[in-house]
Amino acid sequence: MLRRTWVLVVVVVLAGSVLAACGGDDDGGSGRSGGGASSGGGGSADQPLEGTQWILDQQATKLTVVVPSAVVTAQFSSDGRVSGNGGCNQYGGSYSISGSKMTVDDSIVATRMACAAPVMRVETAYLARLPKARSFSIDGSVLTIETSGEGPLVYDALDPEQAVAGDWVVINYFRPGAVVSPVVGSELTAAFDAGQISGNSGCNQYSGPYEVDDTKITIGPLASTLRACADPAVDQQEREYLAALELARTFSLDGGNLTLLREDGGIAVTFQPA
Repeated sequence: MLRRTWVLVVVVVLAGSVLAACGGDDDGGSGRSGGGASSGGGGSADQPLEGTQWILDQQATKLTVVVPSAVVTAQFSSDGRVSGNGGCNQYGGSYSISGSKMTVDDSIVATRMACAAPVMRVETAYLARLPKARSFSIDGSVLTIETSGEGPLVYDALDPEQAVAGDWVVINYFRPGAVVSPVVGSELTAAFDAGQISGNSGCNQYSGPYEVDDTKITIGPLASTLRACADPAVDQQEREYLAALELARTFSLDGGNLTLLREDGGIAVTFQPA
């Protein structure tokens, strides 16, 4: 499963601005270009640069160290911002394109969370190479950013189904007015598989349908077994957790964790791999 080869704080859902096919001329100005560049050869349609979540292919990129558990991501927005996860920390900066040319400002900022040493080496190498971007091309679902003095950065477009598929354990969930952790001693789980979500909500099993479309997700209606919970706190938790799942409208990957977001952009549920 592709997700198991990745590991990626909340990713912003990007508004898509589709770039034109390969061969477009520069618009003659600097900064944003009305036509994108692509080296796609006429097979399946190329993914747009903007509005796509890109996952770094560490093997193809040939960083100083390869750590499959470190998910490195990039998202390019139509307002000239690039953001993502370096494997441990969220980063953000500005970029511009003109035809197939790309520049990334070297004033990238990042959060300061500490992770395992190998993961930090991946992040350091990646964030050092990204500002050296000079051009880009897209071939189907593969984005290649050529850099000056170092090798290319190679990304794969996020596959929404593969991103959410698998078994997850809840880190926190939305309770009206707050985001809270599970009751001590209880475990909340979710398994996404071919349009069906199922899991344990504390003392009962639940299940229901889900749909993904790019980074959009809808869950429910959910049904659960009717076992009485011995702990009133767990009983309340079950109701809140299932309600939080049905509030999800978008999702993101964050350092390998899966975050479901509400319509207002707040957290609905955050999972870590089981």
